[in-house]
Amino acid sequence: MKVIGITGGIGSGKTSLAKIIEEFGYKVIYTDNLAKKILNENQNIRNKIIETFGENSYNPDLTFNNKYISQIVFNGTDESKRKLQNLNRIVHPAVIDEMIKETERLEQNGEEIVFIESALIYEIGLEDGFDYIIVVDANEDVRAKRAADRLGITIDEVKARMRQQNSTQVEKNLADFVIENNGTIEELKDSARFIIDLIRLA
Repeated sequence: MKVIGITGGIGSGKTSLAKIIEEFGYKVIYTDNLAKKILNENQNIRNKIIETFGENSYNPDLTFNNKYISQIVFNGTDESKRKLQNLNRIVHPAVIDEMIKETERLEQNGEEIVFIESALIYEIGLEDGFDYIIVVDANEDVRAKRAADRLGITIDEVKARMRQQNSTQVEKNLADFVIENNGTIEELKDSARFIIDLIRLA
C-alpha cells in the first residue's frame, strides 16, 4: 500500500485537496479529526492539558476549549511559541499512534493508496513514513483571507499563526509534488487528478 502525505500551511487548501481526493474514491485520514477526538475523549490527555494550561482548557461539558487555547498558543509571542510546543508534545504522540492504527486498518481492508492530511508532517519529522508528500501552497494574502473566513478570526490573527508554522518554502523544496492553489476548485481538481495518475503509475 502507498501512503501519501498532504500538507501545507494554514489557508493553503490542503483540506480542500483532501476532500477532492475523497470524492475520487480514495481513503483520507485527517489528523485534525484524530486530534479533536483525542482532545475530547482521552482522559489522560485531558488531565495533562488541564495541568499545563489550567481548568479553562475545557468547557463545563468537558469538551476542549479551542478558543481559550488558541488565544494562548497563537498570539505571536515567543512565550506562545513555547506553549504551542508544550501542547504539541502532549497531543502529537497520541495522534501519531491513532494515525498508524488507522493506516494499518485500511491496509488490512485492501486499500492500495491512502492519503493522510496533516499540517505537521515535516515539523514533527514524519516525512520518512510516506511514499510521497504533496505540499499545497498559495499566496500569503489568499491564505490569510481563506483562513480568516473559515475560522471567523481576523487576518492579523491568521498571520500571527502563519509566523509560528514552518517555512512553506522549505517544505516545498522537500516535497515530491507541489500544488500552487491560487485558482479555482476545478484547477485544484485537475492538479489532484494529474498527481494521482503519476502516483498510480509509479
